[in-house]
Amino acid sequence: MSLHSILVLLLVIITYLYIIFGKKNKAAVVFGIALLISALRLVEGLETRNVGYIIDVDTLGLLTGMMIIVSFLNKSGFFEFFSIKIIKIGGKNFYLTISLLMVIVALTSAFLDNVVTILVMAPMIFLIADMLEINPIPLMMLTIIVDNIGGSATLIGSPLNLVIGSISGFSFNDFLIKMGPVAIFAFIAIILYFKRHIKIDEKSISKIEKLFELDEKNAINDPKMMIYSLIVFLIVVVLFILHSVLHIELAVIALLGGTFLVFKFSNGYEDVAKDIDWDMLFFFAGLYIISYALDEIGFTEKIANLFTPILGHQLILMLIFYLISILTIPILNNVPAALILAPVIKILVTSGSNPMLWWTFAIGANFATNLTPLGAVQNLVTVSFLEKNLERRFGFLEYMKWTTPSVLISLTVGIIYTLVLLA
Repeated sequence: MSLHSILVLLLVIITYLYIIFGKKNKAAVVFGIALLISALRLVEGLETRNVGYIIDVDTLGLLTGMMIIVSFLNKSGFFEFFSIKIIKIGGKNFYLTISLLMVIVALTSAFLDNVVTILVMAPMIFLIADMLEINPIPLMMLTIIVDNIGGSATLIGSPLNLVIGSISGFSFNDFLIKMGPVAIFAFIAIILYFKRHIKIDEKSISKIEKLFELDEKNAINDPKMMIYSLIVFLIVVVLFILHSVLHIELAVIALLGGTFLVFKFSNGYEDVAKDIDWDMLFFFAGLYIISYALDEIGFTEKIANLFTPILGHQLILMLIFYLISILTIPILNNVPAALILAPVIKILVTSGSNPMLWWTFAIGANFATNLTPLGAVQNLVTVSFLEKNLERRFGFLEYMKWTTPSVLISLTVGIIYTLVLLA
């Protein structure tokens, strides 16, 4: 191995250690190390003229466009309006109300950013818990688990899926068809599990009427913005489904929708800049560069070669990658882990492995995201909300105590689904 390759591996190890143990500015560290690899010319081709090849601009554009659309939906008060409506539809049936709210969480996270879903829904969940004087922990843990399961259903539902989609070449419809059903099955299983763990007595049930005092109209900040934003969002989703027929990139569709709302309701892109998660965009860009560097030094191929002896044993290979996703994603975080493992899967599929290997990994990785706070940014946001509300520390082990049973349930659903598809 050359000195350049050793330096690349050393820098990558430093990057991933900081992702796991670093406290702040992770995006700056990841992007900075990626730039350092480029500045030192440790691999061939890391030049600005190749940026479109190295970094998946379509993915970053898609994220940016959806962030803009979500920001206008959020400003208009749509999410709060819709949540209060659902509470009233549920009536005095507490479990029906919670189930309907979780349907909203799942649908929202399937088409919008997972973190935004938590930021929008958490205040509503705490309000319900406070009014009914019940423990908010099981409600919030149910919300984050459903958030991640809902996000697994579509290409744009989670950053993990965006990585898999950009490397595998699978379309929006491919994800919807393959991941949608297993997400629904896992959702049902999790709702049934949590119904036994969210305790509510007669005293609390009698207080449900307090929720009916909420006026959904007061949640609307700008009716015109809400209507326009919702129409744009629905059009964008329909075009996502048709994009392979129309031959229009997802990024272009999302950015067109976002640009229209910028033109209609703001003074320019600078007005919505604060609503764009720049850390996520630079984090992605840095990781794409690092993934490219690993591929160029032959690291990805060496990892793939470890599995070539079992290419003829498809079931064993899939089970191994299912296990690998469960062990790596909760520690390394979903996006960094995917950008190491997805290129390996691409090599294996190109070498003759069943394409179901992609979906096996996607299912395991998405559902395992829930296991620890490190699995995804939205997990850490949930922990932060709980600590503020409880006015105490909500630690790593306490988080896992709540998530481990549900993760095992969803992973069991996932492996059964995979085996059925293989049969």
